Amino acid sequence: MSDVKTVSGQTTAGTEKHGKRFLWIGILIVAVLTGIVFALAWRTLDETRRLMEREILQRQKTLTATRAEMTDSWLESLVEKSARLVGSDLFQIFASEMDKLPGNIPLLFTPGGDGGESAVPPSAGGGPAEQLRSQLPLMRTMLSEFVSYSGYSAARIVNSRGETYMSTEASVAPLGNAQRRMVQQVVTNGRLLYAPLELQPKGIILDIYLPIMPPSYQGTPGKPAAVMILSQVADGKLAEVLSPGVADERGRKLKIVQKNGEIYQNIVPGSTMLRQVQDFTPDADNVLPFGIRGAYGENLEVYSSGLRLRSADWWIVAEHDAALIKETMSERSKVVYSIAGLISLALMLLVSAGWWRIVGREQSDINTRITGLLSVIDDQKKLLDGINSAITDPISLTDGKGVYRYVNAAFASAVGRGVDDVIGLDGPAVFGFDTAKRLNASDQHVLMTGESVSVTEVLWLMSKRYHFQISKTPLKDSGTRAVQGIVSVFRDITQLVETEERGRRVVQQTIDALVRTIEEADPFLGGHSRIMGGIASLMAKQLRLSEKDAATIDAAANLSQIGKMFVPREILLKPGALTPEEKAEMELHVEYARNVLKGIEFDLPVVETIYQMNERLDGKGYPKGLAGDEISMQAKVLAVANAFTAMAKPRSYRPALSVDDALAILEKQTGSYDPDVVAALRQVLATPAGERLVAQAAAAKAL
Repeated sequence: MSDVKTVSGQTTAGTEKHGKRFLWIGILIVAVLTGIVFALAWRTLDETRRLMEREILQRQKTLTATRAEMTDSWLESLVEKSARLVGSDLFQIFASEMDKLPGNIPLLFTPGGDGGESAVPPSAGGGPAEQLRSQLPLMRTMLSEFVSYSGYSAARIVNSRGETYMSTEASVAPLGNAQRRMVQQVVTNGRLLYAPLELQPKGIILDIYLPIMPPSYQGTPGKPAAVMILSQVADGKLAEVLSPGVADERGRKLKIVQKNGEIYQNIVPGSTMLRQVQDFTPDADNVLPFGIRGAYGENLEVYSSGLRLRSADWWIVAEHDAALIKETMSERSKVVYSIAGLISLALMLLVSAGWWRIVGREQSDINTRITGLLSVIDDQKKLLDGINSAITDPISLTDGKGVYRYVNAAFASAVGRGVDDVIGLDGPAVFGFDTAKRLNASDQHVLMTGESVSVTEVLWLMSKRYHFQISKTPLKDSGTRAVQGIVSVFRDITQLVETEERGRRVVQQTIDALVRTIEEADPFLGGHSRIMGGIASLMAKQLRLSEKDAATIDAAANLSQIGKMFVPREILLKPGALTPEEKAEMELHVEYARNVLKGIEFDLPVVETIYQMNERLDGKGYPKGLAGDEISMQAKVLAVANAFTAMAKPRSYRPALSVDDALAILEKQTGSYDPDVVAALRQVLATPAGERLVAQAAAAKAL
């Protein structure tokens, strides 16, 4: 205001009044223009977000359509393999004659069977029965050879009443209710059906129900005489469908969801269970609309959409991590609003310059102010250049041929050169041929797709090993949007990686020390932990659990008995039944274990696994009475391994139980132990490694 008063004193009263009026008008104009600028900035950001969502939607449409077509082609190829067999006259006549036999038809074909007198019921009569019996060898050979060269795992043929009379499996279970309904549906409609995928010990199984029509000169037109059920192990093909492509961007995933009755299930190749999907609502065209929702099988918010196959009730669902969009928009918001702020500041400066001119400042004063403004801008540019040079993260700009056009001081220092010495060099000249070849792979992805990438690389700089997280962003032409170069930011994460490795070593050393403590304090508990840990590790491999789950099981098994060191030995070794008070004291061992281990940073759910090890599927375990899926898979594995080890070791009041007796006890207790885990234990104990562990348990000293 002192400047205004000075100017007012040097001008006339009319000029002063005019200047004040213009000042308020200018302030109003600046306020309106500032509002418009920030509104445009908001609109620009909103349009950018919508554009990104449209790009994601288009990519998901292309990806789901491609993978859906791949899956449909695979399913159709499976059917095409069998068309020649089910369409042969010999098969159609045989199926038609079998369908005419009265009464219940027993199994006519088993691998190695002879089709004796018991193969056809007496009520069938001598003539037709004898003819069918004479055709059995040929039909058996045709079915077995077809299954063998077509790559199916099994096949069976049932008549129109749902009775199995031929199969490639030695042991054939009767059809379940759902299977019978599908057979009746095929018989009624005369069209093939794909059954919902099922999880079996051998993997994810796809059953295809194919109608076998009678010859054209007999039977009811369009009504099948039999149904052939083909079984195919689908894990490999489903994994291929869900595998990421070469150009897939970060944060994108593919999933398969199937409809099984009234529920939807997420199909994950190699998993141990089919997870039910809760929030899955296709529209009237059986398309999962594009939108933001929870990721299926993960605690993550994603953009997702899905396309149903034309052959089966399966959906190919594409997901894109919504956090990546939010992160990108946050960075762009900072830039856009910073520009809007600079524009508003420029408007204020322009209005101020005009105001000074209205109130009588000479043109030279205006020129001086503009010169000062340019000086400020130049100072700011120099400041920004100084800040960029002072940034500790190496930054570089390469052109489309990989030649360095700009590097900051941190980059030049890292490679042991001057800034000017690096300019004009290519990757092999700066890093060496092998390192440059690795870095060039991600460079080519950026140049070809115009998308940003982030990679982690190990680089040797100045004879020292570094871990870098490198973010690469395309530099595009403002007009053509063609990629002209790549801006790379190198973040040194060596200390973080080495800290994590040291942490893992410290945790392992802590576990080893605790295990030695258990063995020295109580050899019986130490031996139990060692044998139990060996069995549990083999079971984790048999169940194909992840490396993280297997590591959790191994550590938890070794430490599982630490809490029992605090239980009175007279209770721990008591041969008879425990009193309620003694039982309560015994069950405190899980609390003792948690108190001992809770201060250790395992980076794995080791303590939770030990704490849940004594829970049971029916909720009758301890300490929390958890049931079913409330219990982790790691704890279920330890529960079975612990129970078997206890029975396989001799005690002072009984000898060691045999493997068959111990397994029989576990298999009967389906309310306590997971049947799949017990089945894995049986398979593990049949291996040489399992037999050695059983021998160690039986040879242990009885207490």
